[in-house]
Amino acid sequence: MKRILELTTFKRHVAAVIFVLSAIAYPLPQPTEANGPTVRVLDRARIGGYSEDITFVTKGALSNQLIVLDGYDVFGIPGQAHGNPPMKKLFDLKGLGIEIAPRGIAYIESERLFVANNDFPEPTTLFLFDHKGHPQGTRTIQYLNGYLPVHLEGMEYIPATSSVFPDHLLMATWDDNGGPSRIEVIRRDGQVVAEIFPNWPPDSGTENIGDIMFLPPNRLLVTFYDSTIWTIDFAGNVLAGPQTVAGANGGEGIAQMGDGRIAYVSYPQDLFFFDGDLNRLPSEDRHDVIGLNLNRPTAIAWDSDTNKHLIAHQVPPFFGAFSTKVSAVTPSLDSASEVIDLADDGFLQSRDMSYLPDEHLIAIAHLNSPRAILLYDNSGSFVEQVNLGVTPFVSPNAVTYIPATMQFAVRVAGELNKLRIFSRTGALVRTIDLSLIGVDAILGVAFFNPSHPSGGQFLVIDSFLTNDRAVITDFNGNLLGEFNYRSKLGVLTPTDVSAITTGPQAGAFSIVDSDGGEVVVFRLE
Repeated sequence: MKRILELTTFKRHVAAVIFVLSAIAYPLPQPTEANGPTVRVLDRARIGGYSEDITFVTKGALSNQLIVLDGYDVFGIPGQAHGNPPMKKLFDLKGLGIEIAPRGIAYIESERLFVANNDFPEPTTLFLFDHKGHPQGTRTIQYLNGYLPVHLEGMEYIPATSSVFPDHLLMATWDDNGGPSRIEVIRRDGQVVAEIFPNWPPDSGTENIGDIMFLPPNRLLVTFYDSTIWTIDFAGNVLAGPQTVAGANGGEGIAQMGDGRIAYVSYPQDLFFFDGDLNRLPSEDRHDVIGLNLNRPTAIAWDSDTNKHLIAHQVPPFFGAFSTKVSAVTPSLDSASEVIDLADDGFLQSRDMSYLPDEHLIAIAHLNSPRAILLYDNSGSFVEQVNLGVTPFVSPNAVTYIPATMQFAVRVAGELNKLRIFSRTGALVRTIDLSLIGVDAILGVAFFNPSHPSGGQFLVIDSFLTNDRAVITDFNGNLLGEFNYRSKLGVLTPTDVSAITTGPQAGAFSIVDSDGGEVVVFRLE
């Protein structure tokens, strides 16, 4: 049930004083200002997943295994998935030098190597690795006629025995974020030799290809984000479809196994099985859970009242109007319970989170409809929304609450390297320009150490596409220290960071990696 909770100014000031005193009891660290702090990882856990593609291994050490690419991890299911054997992590791909999690994977039978792509950061690079995940070099994709895709998706290998493009790769690409899509035919050295432009029926919902599969002797199966499968030939002629996969949340990957059966993977890690003629085999379906089943985590905050992490994560239906839930996670990172389902209140586009210890409220940055900071209590009831008093209206992204001043520090859409300070009621107080210290794009921000002479400090997570920096500033944005979160924390795609203010880990921080589905707890010393 929705309700509005209002606190008097007196109550807010009293609660703020209590918070400052508690911070003194559990002092948060002051970083070394000369060369940056020493970073010590306390704990980490994979809390969820997001399977991007699958492939089948025909030869070599992993022969007869269905391979699932999930975040930065590669999982294997042995025995062609017969008998429901457990899905086991084989290795991760963080050592490949990739910027974000790959969107496609294939097994090159002739070389007994795997190949993966890296989407928009490196659309011209193929990454090769062996059965243990060891890098085996890169190859440059040479597109035709100056083409450069904005997005890469699933990959496929055509065996050397094929009469059509033998020993070649296939890769799905998007011309722009709203489609259309095409299929690139690539030699193993990276040279594109042909492009396939299917003649989809008008208004068929075929803008965004998820994956392609070679179906001998001369057909292709193509998956889409509306959970359909189409059959085409190499000239792009539609032969059959659409076949809807009931219960799926998009079509991320499709692969044929050695016994002829076809596996189809959907968000988050749901595997649907078919025979070679695309007849469903529902008794063989799998619904694997990774970690705490908090898939695609996007934001994190510390609840000082319950001494738990609050983690926002996306839930099906993921494609189109996806929804967000917030779950409370124990400090040991081994148990979770749902707190908020934003869809219950009609909210869909959440971003980062923070916590108001003086009011015992959860703050959620909401991008649009409304552009506001949403406030919930710990029972999951919507309490209030804080509209940001700026013209034109701004959309909050990164957010952290400052108890001592009862203010929000917010990075708004369109201002990648500035923090706007808003009052508790949403009035703009001041702006901190972090471009002056080299920040490119604020992904997450955490307020800490209110006893600092400047009034407090910020830990700011900068862009993983440019520098992998975590910077520590004073309350006015002056640089005090920094470290590389990729090398120090093993985090590649962070989306939010939070200070832990109470409990045994008080003084530490937590950071969430969306692509990796991971939470890392660390200290600055």
